[in-house]
Amino acid sequence: MAIGTYAELQTAIANWLDRDDLTARIPEFVALSEARINRALNVRQMETVKLLTFINGTKRYALPTDYLGMRGFKYNTSLIKETTLSVTINDSVDSIVLTSATGFTTSGTIKIGDEQVTYTGITTDTLTGCTRAANSSIAAAHSSGVQVIKIYTDWTVGTISGVQSIIYPLQFISPEILSSTWAGSNSGLPAYYTMVAGFILLGPVPASVYTAELVYYARIPALSDTATTNWCLTQNPDLFVYGALMECEPYLMNDARINTWATAFFKALEDINARDSMDRFSGSELIVRNIMGTP
Repeated sequence: MAIGTYAELQTAIANWLDRDDLTARIPEFVALSEARINRALNVRQMETVKLLTFINGTKRYALPTDYLGMRGFKYNTSLIKETTLSVTINDSVDSIVLTSATGFTTSGTIKIGDEQVTYTGITTDTLTGCTRAANSSIAAAHSSGVQVIKIYTDWTVGTISGVQSIIYPLQFISPEILSSTWAGSNSGLPAYYTMVAGFILLGPVPASVYTAELVYYARIPALSDTATTNWCLTQNPDLFVYGALMECEPYLMNDARINTWATAFFKALEDINARDSMDRFSGSELIVRNIMGTP
């Protein structure tokens, strides 16, 4: 039978076990195998590229919720989108008229001066459903003609690599070095980052608004009755079957079969990672280069 959905996977596991009394437990075995897969698999399909706005004066940014490991981190000084206020506003209005809303998403966050404002809709050039003083900023009055910047306060799918701009790569340093070197209020173009307790910390603190691109290994989307498939199950059903079978045998107190399924599971992992590694480095001769990229 085909194994391409969550239901088909559960049926296959029950068939391989030759048991019909584990319906309530099989989802747990699948979840345990997914945890193992996310810890051990490192392939290109797991790579995700997302954008976030660095805000002037803000040093700390939360990592994406599906973050597993870093691939690359950089930014440019270009803005996602900008315009100006068409009319003067006070500190409480919930609709904001822009000179032009072209290119703005239908909902999101803008920055006017130091105030951040979320909105839920756009009518012509008017942002509607505005919530003032978002993200702990302070509501203020703003004059006509003041710059309005579209910002991403949550990690959003996108890239800065497709536009012509100067790219600034960020270099990782340890939390201790970042704290000792950039512990004060120095601001400028960030050059370094570290990670502490689920957050990215920058040094120096951004002096203006910049657009950051994070390339990282993302957790494989979990299977469920509503999320019935993902790329990994489609391409590697054996990995999920063997993984779940390996997890179920201790529950059944059938220790003799644990090694059988573990061998199959880890061999599948090895094959998948090896295929990805071969694809990454095939097609051309490898050349040793210096840090500037020169052979």
